[in-house]
Amino acid sequence: MKCNITTPCKYVKQYEAYLFPTIYSLVFIIGLLGNLLAVGVIVQQLRRKNVLAVYLINLCISDLVYIFTLPVWAAYTANREDWTFGVVACTVVGFFFNTNIYTTIVFLSCMAVDRFLALVFPLHAKGFRTMKAALVICIVVWLIVMGSHTVLLTHPEFINDTHNVQRCYEKYPMEQWVADLNYFRIFVVFLIPLLLLLMSYCFVIRAVHRSTGLEVREKRRIMGLLLSMVLIFVVAYLPYHIILFIRSYLSSSGFCTCEWEERLRPAYRIAFTFTSISSALDPIINIFASDSIKQDLIREVVSVRKWVSDIWSRERFKSARKPFLKSVGDAAPTEMTQRNSIPLVEEGSSPIS
Repeated sequence: MKCNITTPCKYVKQYEAYLFPTIYSLVFIIGLLGNLLAVGVIVQQLRRKNVLAVYLINLCISDLVYIFTLPVWAAYTANREDWTFGVVACTVVGFFFNTNIYTTIVFLSCMAVDRFLALVFPLHAKGFRTMKAALVICIVVWLIVMGSHTVLLTHPEFINDTHNVQRCYEKYPMEQWVADLNYFRIFVVFLIPLLLLLMSYCFVIRAVHRSTGLEVREKRRIMGLLLSMVLIFVVAYLPYHIILFIRSYLSSSGFCTCEWEERLRPAYRIAFTFTSISSALDPIINIFASDSIKQDLIREVVSVRKWVSDIWSRERFKSARKPFLKSVGDAAPTEMTQRNSIPLVEEGSSPIS
């Protein structure tokens, strides 16, 4: 049974205009700085033929594309979900906003599997843990996730509702094609990566725990880091997909009343907003926690600091020279006047002689 409600439900709570823009703004600032720093460090790892760096750079690209949509989404939620940027902006921003949630999820899962193979099966994995193989996997991920979401470009999601409000990708209750897309998102590009990530990190944690070459303190640090990765992934994405499944199921079953949507909306909107937190924490947990990457980051910061210091020194040198050049410039006319007052030849003598 399909949903037969034609009039969109409308209910935006007062707190949403403050909470969601604040979260999006904080994620934008932290995530932008962290991911831009991470790109510089990952490039160094790519030059060393680090296979994991291939997934890391794609994760950063995915996060950055997502992050660049957040200012628009923050303005939209601050305006009580009244879209003022036009139809094209709604289509493009909505497409990348939704798509890059799932590219990020899949790349996090790819990194977990790569770490599992490198640690648990280091010899067997050498043959297929290559830069080329990782690049092919990343291309396939982009094609599958973005290809499956092209349906967003063909369906108009810019809605003029009966409350004289223009909305973008926020239709309550959802349409059947949206519910069908959500099932693909939930079971293919979320649940499978989630299971792979959990299984991979469980095996990695067990291998670290059994290792005889690591000190107890180092074991605790590594296991704590891996558990943090799992926790952030689960907290950021699991609640949203549970509520998304409930909404999609109700819509497909015909229980798509505004009453149901009103009950689910607060939890759904908060969970949806919290998916953005992963983009801010990814560089900190997945990248900067590595000792080798920390060293690269320190070198990068030192080089940037030296570059800024050199520019500052040159500017100070230029500013110090200005008074000197000005004093020389002021003295020059007086000297030229004195020179002009001295005759080049004596009176009465020939200028040739």
